Amino acid sequence: MLNTWRLQLLVQFETLGTMHRVGEVMYISTATVSQQLSILEKETNTRLFEKVGRRVQLTHAGRTLAKQVRPVLNQLEQIEIALNDTSDIIQGTVRIASFSSALRSIVIPVVSQLVKQFPRLQIRLTELEPDKSLPALDSHQFDLAVVAYFEKPQILKQNDRSLVELGSDRLMVLVGEENPLVQQSAVCITELSEETWVMEPDATYLSEYTQNLCSNAGFQPHVLNVFQSYSAIQTAVANNLAIGILPKLAVTEQAEGVHLLDLQPESTRHIYLVARKPQASNRSIQVVMEAIKAQASLVFADG
Repeated sequence: MLNTWRLQLLVQFETLGTMHRVGEVMYISTATVSQQLSILEKETNTRLFEKVGRRVQLTHAGRTLAKQVRPVLNQLEQIEIALNDTSDIIQGTVRIASFSSALRSIVIPVVSQLVKQFPRLQIRLTELEPDKSLPALDSHQFDLAVVAYFEKPQILKQNDRSLVELGSDRLMVLVGEENPLVQQSAVCITELSEETWVMEPDATYLSEYTQNLCSNAGFQPHVLNVFQSYSAIQTAVANNLAIGILPKLAVTEQAEGVHLLDLQPESTRHIYLVARKPQASNRSIQVVMEAIKAQASLVFADG
């Protein structure tokens, strides 16, 4: 019989892409990961990995085995949860990854309520960009992920994920009081070609999306200021140093002197709560999911 731990390492490799990352997630050395996966190749009498340049990647047989094994491991996890989940008490640890604006307006208020209501429940929060949250969820680093996408990507819809759409918001243009655009209620992306911009760093999904919007409109934005903090972006706009674009959810506490204009054409961001299906059957996680859904309905109703 195949060793389930080695199969889990294989699935982790398919998700994370390197043995180093698998070792970090599983709290073992890279050498141990490599050794155990070599043993798995011998057990299966199949070449599961191949070198491409300096990188090691799965062969077709390796990818096929990982896809076949993933639902089996999920079933085993579900059985383990059912065996351990025999108490009526809501307890244990729930790990949540969320992007910044949802963390502030949805997740943190929920956690504040739940830890008072259920003293034996511990909730760990991590601020994480959506493109990093899903691999971390799939590799069992988190139990829940709150993510956002401007389209509805098929990447979210996998058989081993439970998916709930929490709501949607849209991109807004932020201008200061001295900007002539302040007289408008909406602005077309092409009207911003001569403006000075403030944005998040290039690696972030919002910055990349905004850069693509500008590129598709036929110009490259003149980005003079780069900040990681949404509040810093608003402060720069309020002081008439630049314009910015942020999702409406990110502007829950609008800085004085900042005016919000509708962006045309409209860009809508969809926000999801994602869990691995085996974990979604855990009662503590169910309680957290229901609370997040309830809070999100309030937040988006107000918006």
